[in-house]
Amino acid sequence: MCVPLGSLSPSPGAFPRRVIPTLSPLTGTGHGTMSRMGEQWGNIVVALIVAVSALGGTFLGRRQVADEAAVEHGQWLRGQRQEAFAALLVSWDDGLKQLDDLVGNWEGAHYAAEHFQGNGWEELEKSIREDTHEAFEAVKRVIERVQLLGPPAVDDAAVQLVAALTVLRDAVRSRAGGEDWPDWDAYAAATERVVTARDGFLQAAKVATQEAPRPGSRRRRDRFRRRC
Repeated sequence: MCVPLGSLSPSPGAFPRRVIPTLSPLTGTGHGTMSRMGEQWGNIVVALIVAVSALGGTFLGRRQVADEAAVEHGQWLRGQRQEAFAALLVSWDDGLKQLDDLVGNWEGAHYAAEHFQGNGWEELEKSIREDTHEAFEAVKRVIERVQLLGPPAVDDAAVQLVAALTVLRDAVRSRAGGEDWPDWDAYAAATERVVTARDGFLQAAKVATQEAPRPGSRRRRDRFRRRC
């Protein structure tokens, strides 16, 4: 028996139709999860911004307080240095005058030594040593206060003052106790050194006191000056 080919085709309802589920891009669980994650990241970013801002404000506040304290200390130190430098110059000039008066009165010293009952020249030498020691120590004490206050350039200049004053003291003492006192050559050379040392100290003192203290570390300002 022959069956027509058309009769072998399945009917439309013979097999079940497979349905493929689809998700809308605007609905479903995937979109909800992404939305919540975005909100969480947004909250984290905001919290980080707030934290950074708070830390920055705290740092700037502390920095401002530190700068103000540094400026106040710098102003105080500057005033102390000005007083000490001025006192040193006065003491220095007074000490040099005492030494110069000793040498300048050489004729009177010779006369007293020659007419002294006993060894007049020995007494003259003793008197000169005592007077020069007193003048030297008075100036040196003022110099030591300057060295405590600095800065290093002034400290170095003060060291030169002490050295020059020592040379002058020894020059005044040279040949004391004899008729050929004072030693004019030694005194003249020492006087020149004293003038040079005073000029050097005065220049260093001007530099140290003319610049007013400013906020910010000295190290940063020095780096900026070197770049310029």
